[in-house]
Amino acid sequence: MKLLFTDLDGTLLSRNKKISSENLEAISRASRQGNITVISTGRSLSSARPYIEELASVQKQCYAVTYNGGLIYDCTARKVIYKKTIPLPYVKYIFGQAEKFHIHCQTYEDGYVLASKDSEELREYASHTSMPVRVLPDPAAALTKEPFKVLTSCLHDKELHQAYRRSLEEWAKDKISLFFSSEYYLEHVPLGVSKGNAVRMLCQILDVPLENTYAAGDAENDIAMLKAARQGIAMANGTEEVKKAADHVTKSDNDHGGIAEIIKNFIEN
Repeated sequence: MKLLFTDLDGTLLSRNKKISSENLEAISRASRQGNITVISTGRSLSSARPYIEELASVQKQCYAVTYNGGLIYDCTARKVIYKKTIPLPYVKYIFGQAEKFHIHCQTYEDGYVLASKDSEELREYASHTSMPVRVLPDPAAALTKEPFKVLTSCLHDKELHQAYRRSLEEWAKDKISLFFSSEYYLEHVPLGVSKGNAVRMLCQILDVPLENTYAAGDAENDIAMLKAARQGIAMANGTEEVKKAADHVTKSDNDHGGIAEIIKNFIEN
């Protein structure tokens, strides 16, 4: 059995947020040969669910890594098999620091995005993920349980976002992990959580050797996953940072069957 871990946005999904028939058929062929394609995304479980169901419809076994590794889901049994969350005091601190920098900040509960105010960043995110939104005066205080992650977004000032990140690094080093999942999104996840750790965790659960793993991605949050797998594969449309970290770069991008190319060259051979 081989496991292919694939990011969603910019990797498995085209620019119009669809899984192409070419990619889906390749995933189905791989499944019939006893292999599993695993979604591995920074998205929430609820936001990834439509794509999870598509993959589950063509695979005998199906698993998904969500929240950048904070939650691993058995799509066939419909149950959570691993999770790790952020302590509420950390969430409160992050929201406070983002407010100082006038950076949009949000977290998640029960399938909703929670934010303190409406903003261009919030509307863009809701449109991008199709997630419902709750605007609350104090989202951190409104949480009834520890969330899987916090996300900040800044659409027009990357330098400000980088300065915000630097302001957190000393505090965060023994509390949370920080990395960008796109040009605009900075992920705040439990310490040690990453897509790479999720690769190792799922291999242990399924008793699959790491030598049988492959990973595909396009952004900074995919690098740990590419390094954890036997073969880390960057998409043709990936960032230069990801391409440098990868063992291989696809010829096709996410709009032209990049995942089908990977399955043909690495999973079926």
